[in-house]
Amino acid sequence: MSVKYTKIAKIEHVAGFDPKTGYYAYSKDDKRYIRFGNTLLECEEAPLKFQEQGKYTYVWYGSAGRFELYEGNALIKSIESDTKLLNRETEYIGCNRFDPDDCLVYFNVMSPFDAKPILRQDMPYQLYIETDIIIAYNNLNKEDVCRIDRDSNILWSFPLVDLGEDHVYTPGEVDRIVKILGVVGGLLWFKTDFARLIALDITTGKPVYQLSCNPADEEKPQYKMVEGIGHCYLREEDKAIIGISSSGFQAIDPSTAEVIDRFIFREADPDGIGSYRSVFHPLLQGDYFTFLGEKEREYSGIRKVGIFDYKTRKLVWEGEVISEEEYRAKGNHLVAPQPLYMSGSKLYIKDFQDTLHIFQRES
Repeated sequence: MSVKYTKIAKIEHVAGFDPKTGYYAYSKDDKRYIRFGNTLLECEEAPLKFQEQGKYTYVWYGSAGRFELYEGNALIKSIESDTKLLNRETEYIGCNRFDPDDCLVYFNVMSPFDAKPILRQDMPYQLYIETDIIIAYNNLNKEDVCRIDRDSNILWSFPLVDLGEDHVYTPGEVDRIVKILGVVGGLLWFKTDFARLIALDITTGKPVYQLSCNPADEEKPQYKMVEGIGHCYLREEDKAIIGISSSGFQAIDPSTAEVIDRFIFREADPDGIGSYRSVFHPLLQGDYFTFLGEKEREYSGIRKVGIFDYKTRKLVWEGEVISEEEYRAKGNHLVAPQPLYMSGSKLYIKDFQDTLHIFQRES
């Protein structure tokens, strides 16, 4: 292995944390705290999410949807309820309200500085914002994805039913969006629940590319079949679409939808990542991706993590976060929805029992 990390801290009862800043919230002796670097603040409730935005930190509390805006460790704005954090590509935050007349939740966006709504009227859609582009989609009713303007006018709408059903695994169901990757070269790219990658023209809403690894789409002429899509990301350096599955890696050119790089873990690195029976929640971070894993002939829960250099195609570090003894005695383990984060010389991961483990790279 080319790098070494040593565990330097274990913090119990952690609610939310931000690996970029090292901030975290935790509970101890029936009290709740936020750790801002060297500053410790006592609070009524431990926040669930932190999000860095330039020199500001967004802090979100789960119970009522309360939001706080910090500059350093100084609180400069608080919104008491009905907020949510949006994608990191926008400085806006979301706000929502429940309408008892039609039993729908309506969404809007607002500036965290003055809490003024940006859209003229609330919309019964989830919202994604990138520069001046506003995308709205409804995963509850699975109706459509559309582009809107600030006056809440619908500029175009694409029905999700037009993606086709999955007659193999979920016949009769309508597909839904699981992740919007972003806008690249005039195309809106998103991944769906039925293992598809879709690109819509951002001006017209017409489908331009439709990729799939779902066997239900093999006979559909509109789909180009690819290998396992897995977890998808936009690579920062060239905006290539990176797909990482449990068995392999691939990169797709967003302008042509052609696969420009692909390899299988067992073939490329048989003694490294290829020695893992299962790879969970691979998270793209620069030239690397981190993952949680279970090795062959090991049946003691998810306890190990690793860092893989996808350019050299080598596992550069692996470590045991939870010992087998702790797993046997306490049932503690890692969970797939909680990935391993890299930030500078540190690694962060939270386990099933809400303990935050912090590792430091050795010089």
